[in-house]
Amino acid sequence: MKLAMMSPWNVACGVSVHAELIGREWIGAGHNLKIFAPLDKEKLPTAKDEPFVNRCYFRGRDFQGGLKKLWFDPEPLLNSDFHFFVAQNLELLPIRGLSKIFPQIREKSRTILVIHEGYKKCLTAKKYQDCCWDAIVCFDERYKTEFSQLFPAEKIHLIPYPAHPLSFGDKKEARRNLELPLEKKIILTYGITFQQHLAVLPEIAKLTRFFPIIYLLLAHETPVKVLNKVKKKYDFVTIREGAYSIDELYGYLHAADVLLLHKGAPGGLAVSSSIYLCLGSGCPIAIYAGRYTEDLGEEVFKYRNLNELESLLIRIFEGVKPNLKAADKFLTERGSPEVASSFCRLFTNLSRENERKTKKAR
Repeated sequence: MKLAMMSPWNVACGVSVHAELIGREWIGAGHNLKIFAPLDKEKLPTAKDEPFVNRCYFRGRDFQGGLKKLWFDPEPLLNSDFHFFVAQNLELLPIRGLSKIFPQIREKSRTILVIHEGYKKCLTAKKYQDCCWDAIVCFDERYKTEFSQLFPAEKIHLIPYPAHPLSFGDKKEARRNLELPLEKKIILTYGITFQQHLAVLPEIAKLTRFFPIIYLLLAHETPVKVLNKVKKKYDFVTIREGAYSIDELYGYLHAADVLLLHKGAPGGLAVSSSIYLCLGSGCPIAIYAGRYTEDLGEEVFKYRNLNELESLLIRIFEGVKPNLKAADKFLTERGSPEVASSFCRLFTNLSRENERKTKKAR
């Protein structure tokens, strides 16, 4: 199949994770893929762009001459040959420019929109209604219920957010490779600003009386003042700044005793891209219970308050594991190979439907 996807790519965000997991599965299955990605000046790249990536728009606004301007080059989309066009997270796309060329895109391809937004009101503005999509993809029934009020129900298809397949590693070897101590308990945090985790530090400090601990944060950006203040008070904190590829992240997950995600509660619907990305590593995951855990079961450890977190970390350090059958079921049903195949089945059905309509019109 000749496929195209308009999405963030090779950056640390949930939309990019979704696109990369299914996109690389498509390539591995022999499909031809073109990526139309933003030129993001605010995020560090997690990997070097592949030859099929074309950065042809600003995802946000760029200051030029004191004015806020948007930039979108439609030529790569107009000059490329593809039969299926997948758009990820409409709010992040240059929608006004995209809507102008959408008729040309529909002439040569079936169009699919993947919903990442948490509210239907995010997409109610007229500018988001100018594109007529052949199919809408929602992650689960929560999203379908929300967005069936905005899009025709018959166009909505449920395809879960993709999970990274199982990829286990050796803890000692991973620690040696990353120059991390073998004898300490390592709590890892990834993909969330450090400020959200300030609340957990006093609880971890209590545990240092019983366990030798490193609290390791993989941070994209950390304010120097905050970092200095935290390190002065909590000497068990280690911060490694940078943008990490999925392979590099998995090295840290294999080295860690637990991945801690103290996520705040968003107002709208949400999935935790960090869970879907990291569960396949085999590293136990502790996550604050809330909207990010509505689609999760016993494959992760959930805690409702800091007291529960303290006791949970003790249990994990003592060897308690999450429900492995639940994790295996999760990764089987939502693994990126199965999710990528679900998209391909959708593409095939859309193509057949289009053929039937063409024959009927004749």
